[in-house]
Amino acid sequence: MEFIGKRGRLVIALTLGLLLLGCVSPATKPSAGGSDAKAAYQQHVSLAKQYIGLKNRELARIHLSKAERFQNAVDKTRLSELYNGYALLYQSELEMELAEKYYRKALVSDATDSVARYNFSSFLFNQERFEEALEQIVIVSKDLDYRRRPQAFYITGLVQIRLGDTVGALKSFERATQLAAQFALPYLEIAKIYFDQKNDELAKQSVLYYMGLAGETAEGLWLLVQTELRLGNSQATLKNGTKLKTLFPDSDEVVKYEGLLK
Repeated sequence: MEFIGKRGRLVIALTLGLLLLGCVSPATKPSAGGSDAKAAYQQHVSLAKQYIGLKNRELARIHLSKAERFQNAVDKTRLSELYNGYALLYQSELEMELAEKYYRKALVSDATDSVARYNFSSFLFNQERFEEALEQIVIVSKDLDYRRRPQAFYITGLVQIRLGDTVGALKSFERATQLAAQFALPYLEIAKIYFDQKNDELAKQSVLYYMGLAGETAEGLWLLVQTELRLGNSQATLKNGTKLKTLFPDSDEVVKYEGLLK
């Protein structure tokens, strides 16, 4: 998402970054001497993910390499975590062919690994391979145990918008809010859809709900300005436009607002 372009890639990157940083614990020293190879494997993989999230690729590579030494001690399905780590590393280095190779290896190792599949879908999205991205993220959204299922529905909606399926996108965004009522981003996308449909009252309600959760943003205020203008609320239009200029003076939305006033 100005709907899917640079901002869309930013959303995916931010979501992926949260995923990385949210799934590891603070660094601890891996088990020594190979007495617990499985634990050592897991610790090195976890540390690698942490360092990828911190953009320290050198240390990430070191820990992935160390994890490989213990790969024979773990079940084949657990190798998906190692391959997913390499995929994320190569993606951060813009080695896209290698990244895709390792995402696919991860899913061959464990087709139920929703973390790897989520990341692969994000990768495909950023490559503008939207139909493939949709195929992968829909599978993730059906995993009832995946803790980031609301985000999966949100990403599903983003892809559906890009493919022209507004009806499907609205359902996906609404499903995301049903699963996580405090997840702000889907409300903004719902507001955009209602605005495009000229359902201005629902657009206004949705964008206000979004800003109630996320705070005032340039995009939210600009959408509210346009909605109030179409509803004929000139005072509210001016009030929100002034707030937009005050809070986000250097934003693209201010440029659009000033163009509206001419």
